[in-house]
Amino acid sequence: MQDNGLTRWIIYLSNFGYVVGCVILYFVAFGIIAASVLSIIRDLSSASFTVYKLLDEVGLLVFSIAVIDVSKYLMIEEVLKRGEERAPQETRKALGKFAIIIATALSLEGLVLTIEVAKTDVTKIFYPIGVLVSSTIFILGIGSYQKLNAASDE
Repeated sequence: MQDNGLTRWIIYLSNFGYVVGCVILYFVAFGIIAASVLSIIRDLSSASFTVYKLLDEVGLLVFSIAVIDVSKYLMIEEVLKRGEERAPQETRKALGKFAIIIATALSLEGLVLTIEVAKTDVTKIFYPIGVLVSSTIFILGIGSYQKLNAASDE
């Protein structure tokens, strides 16, 4: 490296950006959690409670957990462990965990959409089915990636 001071400054600025971004993501996720919990309480205490509204809130909660997990992953991997050598198993485990949370959120959204569309207009069922098929392909891809990577370690 030519200018060690410049490199350190760029790394510091990059870390600062990651920290600010992660803090913002945490606040957004906690805001979604608070709004979902308040909405559930409001729906349960009124006559407007339906299972579909509850499923929507569950979807938002799963999404917010995925956002928190993304923030945690970025903070740990890009700020705290920057420059450290990681074992492939550790990286694979973190990536797999993150991907499963995303797949769960996607599957839940597909399920909720399928139920809603089936109740209102069955002719629009192709989009929810597409979401469910996409989440299934995503999960199969995660499994294949994990299997192929584990085989390459042996």
